Formats: sequence, C-alpha cells, structure tokens
Amino acid sequence: MAEIDELRSNLANYKVQLQQVEAALTTDPGNEELEKLRTDLQEVLQLTEELIASQNVDAASKLSGGASAASSSVADDEPVTEWKVGEKCQALYASNQQHYDAVIDEVLPDGTCTVTFDGYGNTEVTQVSLLRSREGESRKRGEEGGDEAGGAKKLNKTKKDQVVAQREYKRKKAQKKVQRMKALEEEREVEKNKWLSFNTKVFSKTSKGKVKKSIFATPDSVEGRVGVGTCGVSGRPMTSYVHQEKWKK
Repeated sequence: MAEIDELRSNLANYKVQLQQVEAALTTDPGNEELEKLRTDLQEVLQLTEELIASQNVDAASKLSGGASAASSSVADDEPVTEWKVGEKCQALYASNQQHYDAVIDEVLPDGTCTVTFDGYGNTEVTQVSLLRSREGESRKRGEEGGDEAGGAKKLNKTKKDQVVAQREYKRKKAQKKVQRMKALEEEREVEKNKWLSFNTKVFSKTSKGKVKKSIFATPDSVEGRVGVGTCGVSGRPMTSYVHQEKWKK
C-alpha cells in the first residue's frame, strides 16, 4: 500500500504543477519551454494513473474471499469448475472497481489470469475468483479436452509477463519524465539566478560612490531653503552675480 500511496501523492503534485504551468502560459503564451513542460506533465499524469490502476488489481485480489464468491454467481444451475482461455466473461476493471465484458487470454495455476476488455482493447491481470459470467449467457464446462486447454495455456504463457513488463516500462518512462522535468526546472532556476546576479553587478558598478539626494531634502543649515530649484539645495547659498567688464585690446 505504501507504493500506491506514493503514486497517489505524486499524482496530486503533478496536477498542481500542471495548473501552475497552465497559469504561466496565460501570461506567456507560446513559450516553448512551458509548452514542453505541460506536455511532459500531461504524459506523466496519464502514466501515473495507469500505474495506480494496475496496482489496484493487487488490492482487489485481497477481496476475493467470501464476498467475491457471493458476487460471482452464474445464471445456470450447473456448478462452475474453472475458466478457460478464450471464454467470454465479465472482469473487474481496477481503476473503478466495476465489472465489464472481457475475454480471457490466459489462465495460470497461481489463480491469476489476463483478460482483454471488449471495446477498449486494454489488457489487465486479475484474479480468476473475481471473474463473473456475462448476463444472459449460460456456461458449460468439461466439453473441452485437457490437452487442448493445456496447449492454449502454453501458447499464452507469456501474456501475463507481457502485461507485467508493460507496467514496468510505464513506471520507468514516468520516472524518466519526472527526472527530465526536474532537470528543466533546475536549469530554469540557474538561468534565473544568473540573470539576478548580472543585474546586481551592473547596478553596483554604475551606482558605486554615488549618493542620490533629493532637492527637497532637509537642509543642513538653518538658513537653507527647501525646494527652490537647484540654487538652494540643502542649505547652499545662491551663486552671487559678478559683473563682467568688457574686454579691450
């Protein structure tokens, strides 16, 4: 359960990040980095949801006791002994815990099976005890030869392995996406810090040794006046007028 809880926590974080990226795109539309980040987040969200759905299969298998036995009753009176490859059934879909029409691809001795859902085409691994008959369809058992059923099992022996491998592939793909998004975010942060550092250096160089003083600052002396152009700034007196004599050769 710890693994699925971690996936759900990551899913919530990815949704928040996607909202933040979409909000940033409203102020900066057409930003290629943000567009790429949004695409990656959407893909990671989808992969994480699929991983959560596959993990729910294991949780559902724990409920295959008496409660599932009562819910797996069939329409005909003949007792059901086993399910066979290629048989139509209703299988539990892990993401919403509902039964849907499916076809059995593989039945394994450990009590699990792989099914493909009609109309969706996706394959899931589930417990045989969670299968149900389709409504309005009767089932007959014991008419197929054991060798033929065994041969079908051998032909489909790798079906479950394929599903497990696909699940692992999605997990690794999601991890790579997350690492790439993290690297992109770190790169953006580095560029941001470089720009802030550059601005700080430029300001310190251009403003070094300069003290800006308002003409409306309080004068240092009691005789100084405030706000009289540039001639009475901070107590300095007015420049006195000196008469210039005409220069003669």
